[in-house]
Amino acid sequence: MNVGTNVRISGDLRKTNVPRRWKPNREIGLFGIQFLPSTKRLRSHAAVRIPRRLRTWSRSAVGLFLVFGVTVSFVPWTQTVTVQGRLSAYSPSERPQEIHAQINGRIRTWHVNEGMAVNSGDLVLELDDVSPEFMAPDLLQRLGQSRQALEDRRRAALTRADILAKRLEEMTKLTRAATTSAKARVSEADHKVQSARQRVARAKVTQETAALNLERSRILEADGLVSRRELELAIQTEIASRAEVKAAEAALREAEQARRALAHGREQIDAELIQRELDTRSQRASALADAAKASEELADLELKRSNALQRRAAGRVVAPLAGTVVRLTPIGLGEIVHPGDELFTIVPSSASRAVEMWAEAIDAPLLKPGRPVRLLLHGIPAIPIPAWPELMAGTYDGRIQVVDQSASANGKFRLWVEPETVRRNWPPQEQVRQGTQVMGWVILNRVPLWYEMWRRFNLFPADYETGAKALTDVFLPKAGRRGK
Repeated sequence: MNVGTNVRISGDLRKTNVPRRWKPNREIGLFGIQFLPSTKRLRSHAAVRIPRRLRTWSRSAVGLFLVFGVTVSFVPWTQTVTVQGRLSAYSPSERPQEIHAQINGRIRTWHVNEGMAVNSGDLVLELDDVSPEFMAPDLLQRLGQSRQALEDRRRAALTRADILAKRLEEMTKLTRAATTSAKARVSEADHKVQSARQRVARAKVTQETAALNLERSRILEADGLVSRRELELAIQTEIASRAEVKAAEAALREAEQARRALAHGREQIDAELIQRELDTRSQRASALADAAKASEELADLELKRSNALQRRAAGRVVAPLAGTVVRLTPIGLGEIVHPGDELFTIVPSSASRAVEMWAEAIDAPLLKPGRPVRLLLHGIPAIPIPAWPELMAGTYDGRIQVVDQSASANGKFRLWVEPETVRRNWPPQEQVRQGTQVMGWVILNRVPLWYEMWRRFNLFPADYETGAKALTDVFLPKAGRRGK
């Protein structure tokens, strides 16, 4: 084995020739360990010098390591969740309102300019209705006249119906009286018929008696017991009785005919009165139908008139609340707008501001109402140090008010943060307007730095519970500890 070795000892360079074939000797052991005298080893070790720069670097590294160890062991670290959003208002009525056109109209006049402050009810824009049904300038006047005519017609129909109702009542009374009178006459005729029947019966009895007397007189006259004169008187009496029977029967027929006439007259009177009553009822129903038709037409006219009034009111676009008018429509005077076209936006002069923020789904379990938040408003100089919130400069305080229970379409969770003015007042609205971008840090637990480094190294989320961290909390899994 031919090996050439240069060894620097005490500044002298000596060349040592190693024999080609290895042979064990006293100074070299079996495994290549050189057994030299102790004096030689000590002298060689003492002759070796470490460079000063290397010693400085090694001491610096050891010092930095000690400082790092002390830092990660004792320096606290505040866990945070980073969220982003924009400045808005918690009340929906205090957020920017987009005002849209409600009718097809032509722009007549703008009464405001960009950035002008308005009060609730101030006139902003006037539109002329271009719908063919509502373009007439005197439409409301004509509708009013038609409404008055329909009301008069309806009132007249109701009056006619009332008159017919009163006439119907009078006819009912008249029918009742006529029926009573007819019944009385028929009853009287019945009595006459009964009397005539009795007279006929009496006449027949008289005629039978006269016939018997005549037969008896003829027998007696044949025997000579009565005179001829008595026989003639018997014959005369029998003839008179027959005549009386015929007269009684004639009177009976006349009474029955009179009764039938009275009964027929009663039925005729009843039929006539009923027909007149039915005619009156029909006329009253017709009058009520006319009144109902007039009421229906009046309702349609009222609806049309109300629509016309609403469209006239919609043509005068007013500010729904106090604020500042921004983003006027670029459409000029005389141009047409359609329902749903945006006309302008009004930003309310809100006194209660809030921040609408969005958080990732992985951080949603850490968000709950009441947690403090540090906010950085874009445009306001600040020095954000999330790990030590007390050292932050230029940030503002807030607190979570509400967190949505479901994720939005982009998979993030929305939360509302209301400002707090205990530590620092918020800037006025003239400096920080609605829509300003905001970055925030939700303040969680305070942990040692070494624990935070270990958590991030293992890609663990921030802690859900509060409390100091022990070694068992770090090295033992949470699933294996009781009560976790």
